[in-house]
Amino acid sequence: MATSAWPPRSRDALVNTYADAELLGWPLFVGTEPMNADRVQHVFARNPTTALLAACTKFDAVTASRRVVADALVRLDRMGAVLPCLLYRETGTFLVARGSGAHVSALAGVQVMAGADARITLPPTHGARWDTPPWHLTKRAPLELSSAAVLHSCLEEGLRLYPRREAGSDHDAGGPTFSVQEIDEGHYQPESR
Repeated sequence: MATSAWPPRSRDALVNTYADAELLGWPLFVGTEPMNADRVQHVFARNPTTALLAACTKFDAVTASRRVVADALVRLDRMGAVLPCLLYRETGTFLVARGSGAHVSALAGVQVMAGADARITLPPTHGARWDTPPWHLTKRAPLELSSAAVLHSCLEEGLRLYPRREAGSDHDAGGPTFSVQEIDEGHYQPESR
């Protein structure tokens, strides 16, 4: 399955890119139900508030408050490091090499998710967007995921500047939140805060 235009910008192109075995090959879910790209497209056509999830089988997901993640993004940029990063309303999530999340798991205010049972919320879900997508912007190829070790000092400094009471709570750690019923039905209504 090839994405027609590069980089992917439309909802359909994003979903195809996630599912493309030659590019990312991420296992996709709507609620708890595994989906292929065609089924996801059909579900989104019926209900644009669908929540699209990916299992953390090809990467570890490192989540912290949005302020801490924004600070880490600046520090990574200064170092010349590029890590895929998702932004949500209250949090941000870096995607790092599979199995490397242990390098940052001891930091207070950081949540690491990994494995087939762990899920992250993907765009085009409402409230989720890529700051740094997991693919090259100029060629149809995935970014090589760095070890979470490169993140340690960046997150540590951000957590020092924005202590946990300001940085966010455990409730905010994984992006938009949904009730079990909403996930099982494959959609949700955005929270108003």
